[in-house]
Amino acid sequence: MGKNDFDIDFDFEKEYGFDPKTLLGSDANDDTVDLNEFSDEELGLSSQNPAPGTSEDTDNSLFEDEDLNGDFDADAGLDDFLNMGREAEEEEQTYDEDDPGDFSDAEDYPDHQMYDPDLSGADYPEEMDMNLQDQEFEDPQQYDPEQYDPDYPDFDDGEQPGEADEEHPRRKKTAARPKRKAPKVNLPKIAMPNIFGKFYDVYFAPVFNKELREPAPDPKNPRRRRRKAPIQIFKEVYLPPIIACVCLVLVMSFVIGALTDFIQLKKDEADRAESHLSSSISAAEQEAQRVQQVMDEAEALVTGYDYDGAIALLQTLDVSNEEVAAKIRDYSLAKDQLKAHQDPNVIPNLSFHVLIEDTTRAFADQELGGSYNRNFVTTGEFRKILQQLYDNGYVLVDFDSFTGSNKDTSGNDVFATVPIYLPEGKKPVMITETMVNYYLYMVDSNEDGVADAGGDGFASKLVISNGEIKNEYVNASGETLVGDYDLVPILESFIKEHPDFSYRGARATLAVSGKDGVLGYRCTNEFVATKGQDYVDQEKAQAMEVAKALKEKGYTFACYTFGDVAYASYSVQQISADIQSWTQQVLPVLGGDCNIFIFAKTSGLTSYGTTSQAFNAIYNSGFRYFITHGTQPSAEVNTNYVRQNRLMVTGEYMQHYANYFNNTSYTLFDASLVLDSAARGNVPTG
Repeated sequence: MGKNDFDIDFDFEKEYGFDPKTLLGSDANDDTVDLNEFSDEELGLSSQNPAPGTSEDTDNSLFEDEDLNGDFDADAGLDDFLNMGREAEEEEQTYDEDDPGDFSDAEDYPDHQMYDPDLSGADYPEEMDMNLQDQEFEDPQQYDPEQYDPDYPDFDDGEQPGEADEEHPRRKKTAARPKRKAPKVNLPKIAMPNIFGKFYDVYFAPVFNKELREPAPDPKNPRRRRRKAPIQIFKEVYLPPIIACVCLVLVMSFVIGALTDFIQLKKDEADRAESHLSSSISAAEQEAQRVQQVMDEAEALVTGYDYDGAIALLQTLDVSNEEVAAKIRDYSLAKDQLKAHQDPNVIPNLSFHVLIEDTTRAFADQELGGSYNRNFVTTGEFRKILQQLYDNGYVLVDFDSFTGSNKDTSGNDVFATVPIYLPEGKKPVMITETMVNYYLYMVDSNEDGVADAGGDGFASKLVISNGEIKNEYVNASGETLVGDYDLVPILESFIKEHPDFSYRGARATLAVSGKDGVLGYRCTNEFVATKGQDYVDQEKAQAMEVAKALKEKGYTFACYTFGDVAYASYSVQQISADIQSWTQQVLPVLGGDCNIFIFAKTSGLTSYGTTSQAFNAIYNSGFRYFITHGTQPSAEVNTNYVRQNRLMVTGEYMQHYANYFNNTSYTLFDASLVLDSAARGNVPTG
């Protein structure tokens, strides 16, 4: 292209607002410009713009269409020529955000910004900083201005060597320029599991890295960046992780709840299974305990010689149980070997008064000492008698053990003898205690109605202590003690130690008068005047409680007359009056059930039966068993009543009539081994 090719009439003032002539300081304002005045070198056309038709004009951008066969568009070429170097200022800058490394259109950026050799001091636009972070230079340590500066003569824009840029004729094409990459910025990384890496980069990296929070470019003007509002930052940075955390919490809550419910369900099932197993075990244990309890009760019955009762009790259990069946066989075999005792005449009834605990005080009493020595037995002697009876094969029985009664058509009692079945070598014996009132003269020295140390060494009453029947006793020092100080608690302790001494639970017979109260309690009418009705009522209530406990233990009560008097010398009217007082004042305390009458003072009746008025007076009061004094065992079982002798056990009989207890007919005990001779000395007779 020659310089004459640019002979164009162009109005600079119209197009650009200034006159080049004025700018050049010329006074001639000629609208035409003669380009012939300039050499091709001065215009930069000799070497950079080859003539048309050469091989270098194939990429000439001044032509709008290749089909024009090289025709030149003057208007387009002039515009390109005049606008050289100004495109970067006037045209809107465009670039591919997805390929920030493509800088082929170098004129889109100011030369002093794009190719500043000192990269650290370059004043790049903010959008370029963002794009360069992801670019790499082939040799970031060197910068060749000959290669990258567009104003440098040998600048290489990627075209073939020697070719000229149609839009920038001044540029000389050199070897293809390498692809430029921005230096890579290594951001700090936080080591964490890969599963959370992506989540961290998206939601938490902007929180910890300020560079990632830079304003986003404005789509209308890439050179400007819009600063994000706080609500936008919150929505983009904080809200997603908050929502994710909430969702995670909800999911975890659901999972934990489901697991908890599942675990609780399994636990409930295990508890139910364990409870069922425990119930089964408990039921089995309870059944085993019940079986064992029944077997223990059956054994106790056998110990008391009640084989029939034991067998009947075991039959309430599962007889297919081998242990139960074996017990039934054993008890049946033992029952077949028992011996029947059917003669009541050979059953001795040993009778005692209340026992002496303190022989020193009893025998030293000037008025009653001799009487105590003659008619009473000490607690120590009684213990020895019990032991000898047991050693000699005796077993304690009562009236119900060998007698039975039924009602006839008229409602009268009809008595008959019942056999007593005992093993070979065992024999029945009865025990009776009289005067179980604990008379005041025995325990109350000052006659104020209260036992004291001045008493004669006897127990003062029967009491219930820790569920057991004991005696209350005031010793010589005035201390009130509770223990085995009379016949009942001593007998209970002995049976507890030797349960086979009692036949089917039999106990002694306790004879009570109405003198000085009942069982040691001052509850009869004679104390109302001196103690008051309230006092008498309280004493009565306590006596009734003790009487109930005695009956539950198996003790039976007998009437010892109301006034402890001898009926042999009483008239029928006197007997009736005395019996009436007893039934009114004593019988209610004993529980209203008493059919045994014991004659006091070694007395008795001369005749029995319907012809005896004295007998009828007693019989019509409800008594059916009559016990009188005797020196040897004797009993009579009639249709309407039973009569028996009682063998008194006293100091006099043991010392002077020892054969009453040990003879050729029976051996109850050896009195010489029982009698406390050291304390008694010579026992008086009378």
